[in-house]
Amino acid sequence: MPSTSEPAYQRSSWTAEELRAALEATENEPAGRARSVRAEALLAAADKLGDPEIQICALHTVIEAYERGGESFRSPVLFSRLLRLWDRHGKTLRDASRLEYETHWVFKWMTSDLLSVPEVPLATVHGFVDEMERRYRLAGYGMRAVHAQRFRIAEHLGDSAQAETHFGRWLAAERDLMSDCRACEHLAQGMWRADCGDDLAAMRLWRPTIENEISCLDEPASTLAASLKPLLRLRRYDEARANHLRGYRLLRGHVELRSAFGRHIEFCVLSGNGARGLEILAENRRLFDPPFEPSDYLEFLSCVALLLRSHVRAGSTATVAGPRGRDWPVAELLEHVRSEIDDLTGRFDARNGTDAVSSRVAAMMDQTWLVAELPLIVAPRPAVSVVSAASAVPAVSAVSEAPRHPPKPPALPTQREPVLESADPDADTDFDDLLAEARRLFDAAHPGATKMWERVAVAADRRGIELDLEAQGRLAEERAADALDREDMERAVRLLGEAVERYEEGELQGRAVAVKARKLLAEALQKKNQELSLEDALAALYATARVLQARGLAEPEDVLTVRRAQAFEARRTTEISADPDDEADFEARRESAFDRFAASVEALLADAVEFDVPARAAAAHTMRAEIAQRRGRPEESVPELLAAIALYDRAERPWANLHPNMLLAQAYLAADRDADAERAGLAALDIAGLWPEQRFPAGYTRQVLANATGAQGRYADSAEHALEAVGWADRHGVPDLAASARHSLAFAYEQLGRDADAAAILESALPAMIEHLDEPTVVNARWALARCLGRLEDYRGAAEQYLLAAAAAEDFPQQGGHAMLAASAGHALRAAGLPEEARRAFDRAVILLRALPDPINLAKTLRALAWVAFGESEETAHDSEREDVLDQVLLLFAEAAQVLETAEGSGDHERDAQVIAYELAETDDQLARLHLNADLSDKAMPYAERAASGFRALLPHSAMDYDFSEQMVAWLLDRYGSRDAAVERLREAIAACTEAGVEAVRCVAFLEQLAD
Repeated sequence: MPSTSEPAYQRSSWTAEELRAALEATENEPAGRARSVRAEALLAAADKLGDPEIQICALHTVIEAYERGGESFRSPVLFSRLLRLWDRHGKTLRDASRLEYETHWVFKWMTSDLLSVPEVPLATVHGFVDEMERRYRLAGYGMRAVHAQRFRIAEHLGDSAQAETHFGRWLAAERDLMSDCRACEHLAQGMWRADCGDDLAAMRLWRPTIENEISCLDEPASTLAASLKPLLRLRRYDEARANHLRGYRLLRGHVELRSAFGRHIEFCVLSGNGARGLEILAENRRLFDPPFEPSDYLEFLSCVALLLRSHVRAGSTATVAGPRGRDWPVAELLEHVRSEIDDLTGRFDARNGTDAVSSRVAAMMDQTWLVAELPLIVAPRPAVSVVSAASAVPAVSAVSEAPRHPPKPPALPTQREPVLESADPDADTDFDDLLAEARRLFDAAHPGATKMWERVAVAADRRGIELDLEAQGRLAEERAADALDREDMERAVRLLGEAVERYEEGELQGRAVAVKARKLLAEALQKKNQELSLEDALAALYATARVLQARGLAEPEDVLTVRRAQAFEARRTTEISADPDDEADFEARRESAFDRFAASVEALLADAVEFDVPARAAAAHTMRAEIAQRRGRPEESVPELLAAIALYDRAERPWANLHPNMLLAQAYLAADRDADAERAGLAALDIAGLWPEQRFPAGYTRQVLANATGAQGRYADSAEHALEAVGWADRHGVPDLAASARHSLAFAYEQLGRDADAAAILESALPAMIEHLDEPTVVNARWALARCLGRLEDYRGAAEQYLLAAAAAEDFPQQGGHAMLAASAGHALRAAGLPEEARRAFDRAVILLRALPDPINLAKTLRALAWVAFGESEETAHDSEREDVLDQVLLLFAEAAQVLETAEGSGDHERDAQVIAYELAETDDQLARLHLNADLSDKAMPYAERAASGFRALLPHSAMDYDFSEQMVAWLLDRYGSRDAAVERLREAIAACTEAGVEAVRCVAFLEQLAD
């Protein structure tokens, strides 16, 4: 075997055995140009050596490297050499049977490779399939693979009738050794069914692959990509999203699967996620780089053109990742891609004598979205935040959160219809009735008041009616409220000023003072100057309002409006944007601001009680609850919120209960009253549905519901709510909520067994989580990601996340999590084949666990460390070294047993008594197996018997462990005692299991074996 430090192409001489070993090693290398270069060098060495069998093996190695590295167009020339060598030497080779199989198998690749290169004449392609059929018949293989190749040629040429004929023959022929694996066959068959318009049939064919019942090197990645558009057409959006998340993750590093990448980009456009499509391009620049197989590359370019065209038509001027390692203006890249497409389609059409290829490409690029916007969950690129999520639910304020309307997807637009001016909907309505209804809604603070006043304005304009000054003032107030809701502060201030002028002109002094207070607050919000206090100015307005009210010139509502403005201003001063250098000073200022806020709320409540205005009293109770929550005492907010809800009901304003229910859901969640939190959250959603005109940050309530339902074990409901929260947060630019909701969604998916989906979400969202969430939450996210990756058998990735989480947890006050993360990292590293790194992780975990009251996990970790250490004995050269390692291993097992025995006898772990008993039996069982593995079978019996006794005491819960341990005892008896004793032991074990209502499968099988 050559030295790993010496590249193959630099060796001047090889032995046959060295070349065989090098060829075998090359086949396990990652796909790509480097592997192809090494394989080519080995082929040159094989040619120099002159051994026909090694030459054939080397040709196979190069061909496979080309196929896996996206260079399949290079293979046919080498395959022709391979056939000549096979015809000349095949019958004389030592490994003729295997090489005959492999040579005939590669025939299928060559047909596809020839078809995919437009310079290869069709006659050559057909002739190659004919030769494939001849050789298959001579070798005794069936025709199923031949029919599949003829189908592919007809499909490529657009000959639907011939394609259907060969498709039928393909399905009718029996499977044999030359048939593609079932996953690959189902992929091609399903794509044909989908192209023919039968998406359901396609999904039935793909189900076994998608559900991991069948797989191969390229599957399920290719099938998941192929399923995306059919699932969108079937409106099975959740499945489409899941297949995108899982499938795109599986494509990483597989540049040869360009068409699958293209289908994910196509899916992004068709699901209204063009921005995500651009991110995929940015993450995979290598897809533009040669070498590439022309047909596959053309399909990829078609999907890229679809994406770019949608952005250009939407007016985008962005720069996007493209070929030559640089970013391109989107229109320029589209022009470049179209040029390449035109060249490739022209060459294919000229070769084929049909326009089938160019027609397919044109149809691909002319698609429009199938769903306007399907949230994909993966974290988008960082966006400017317009809402702070410092608390789980935002405080009530005069300012809206972000605009409610999501941006339209950058899909291909349809032609606009002319906008027709609608007829007056109130033409038959008495104007006085319309105005009266508007006044009623205004007085009730109804969410529909603004729309009603706009109807009044339209009707007055069309009928030539001039509104009185009071009505003009109210209309301006409503329009200002709408501007505030949209965060258009400049317009709001201007409209409130107009309202003040109208009221003053109409000698409505009380209302003018009330609106002046609102205007002052809006001006402060417009300037965003938190240091500028309006306390004195508002106090003066309040004093004026009181005087006017005493004289009968102001209503109680006017006084309360000023009081409410004072409370809002006091709360505004609590929202200090930047922490000062002096933390103590910051806290003192913050507490002082909260005290002023609380005092202003008490004043509002007192006035509301004095004037008997329940709606204003309800607002005061809601603010009291907010103060309690922001001071970290959510349980104190519950009675305040219940009081607010009762008062709004008394005031006959059910729509006003939206915010109290939002806050109540949060309070209940903090108190672990999950069912109550869910009821309150759903009540908020119901109210928002009944009165949709209200400002409603639905994402926050959805996040509360996700946590509440997840805590109740209803993970499907939790995932649904979290998904809604993610979509809302992304649309409104709330990155901290988006990160938190993705964490909840990933956890729900993990609990539902959707590890691939959860892993994809967490991997994409981790940067945002690190930026916006606290460190314990990030550690939990990494922990969850590691668990998912481990179950997906990505042990290196799992180990990395465990180690990163453990590093972050080093400074946590409670070190239990740190210890478990280190232990989990050890298990992942061991599974990844990194024993030395695993040992270091287990060592760290043992040190931490020895200082903690956790005997069960300490014993488990000691055993894991023992097994890693035992593995080192296989690498030692001398028997004395092996004995030293075994002694160390036995000491670790002895410590594990001692830890458990001490815990069992201490009385401090009564609740874990059964678990401790199980771990003691497990320790003995592993000790017995250790002795068997160390070729010390004669010393294993005492441990095996103790293990069997311990597991028997725990029946029926330990049925499988007991079955295994008793079989081991019987085996030892048969080997070192007597067969009769072994048989008797097995019969006793079977009887014990029967009595416990469980099966002893292994004992029964071993008993039958001994009887034979």
